[in-house]
Amino acid sequence: MDHWDEVRMFLAVAEGGTVRAAAEALKVNHATIIRGVGRLEEKLNTKLFEKLATGYRLTDAGSDIVELAGQMATASSQIEARIFGRDQDVSGPLRFTLPISFATDLLMPTLTAFRANYPDIALEILSSGSVVNLGNREADVALRVVVGGASPPENLYGTELCEFHMGFYIARDLACSRSLTPAWLLGANEAVPTDWAPDAGIKMASVPIRFAEMRSQLEAVRAGMGISALPCFLGDADPLLARVPGGPVTHIGDIWLLTHGDTRRTKRVRLLCDDIRSAMQGFAGRLAGRFEGGASEFL
Repeated sequence: MDHWDEVRMFLAVAEGGTVRAAAEALKVNHATIIRGVGRLEEKLNTKLFEKLATGYRLTDAGSDIVELAGQMATASSQIEARIFGRDQDVSGPLRFTLPISFATDLLMPTLTAFRANYPDIALEILSSGSVVNLGNREADVALRVVVGGASPPENLYGTELCEFHMGFYIARDLACSRSLTPAWLLGANEAVPTDWAPDAGIKMASVPIRFAEMRSQLEAVRAGMGISALPCFLGDADPLLARVPGGPVTHIGDIWLLTHGDTRRTKRVRLLCDDIRSAMQGFAGRLAGRFEGGASEFL
């Protein structure tokens, strides 16, 4: 049968009893499971589950094939184990893509330690604002902010690590002087906020200033050019900045660590993922705007 992925999802639902349990077992989102089972039912032209309030129950047809699906899973595991053993050298190329600010302001010490521990791994760090396509093997591991409660692409395997928040920041000296009129400092597709206004008597300039990338935007805030929305892990850690009174701290999305199914079990990929997962979970408070000892709202 050429539908092993769908059979694997069918078996996970049969064993777990719910789509959620199957999604957690296979480390994919629940929509992927639903679509996969649907494709298998269409291929076989029969219903494999009855959907109940408590979960999914096998139909007679589903019960007839669940044992064979288990045998397929066993054979697949044996195949994977044999091939997997051929690619366990801690050497070879490894491409890691992540946002620039994550590389420069969070993870460079982690990546430096990884390189020192595994000098034969040819690590390529693709820090960029653009999204690299893991499906086309442009990278082996990706760290991404998935916005708006969306799920990662269904062909990728991923772990949701932590939340990602942004707030509004101003140079502390500018805030204290009150002598200048700060501008809104915006990204290319950002708009001036309309649902709140800065407190503490700050009068904003009428004309905003736009930036093509965030690093220049951050430096403009530090220089006293104006107010900008920045990731909390950047703004809170900078002693030259303060949060703007009245400004919201917004949950923009969630940070996921993603790999491709063809490479996720190779040893060098697993080693990097373990290090990145541990490091990012340690930064969870900063990424969610709970960084103690950093920026505070000025008075």
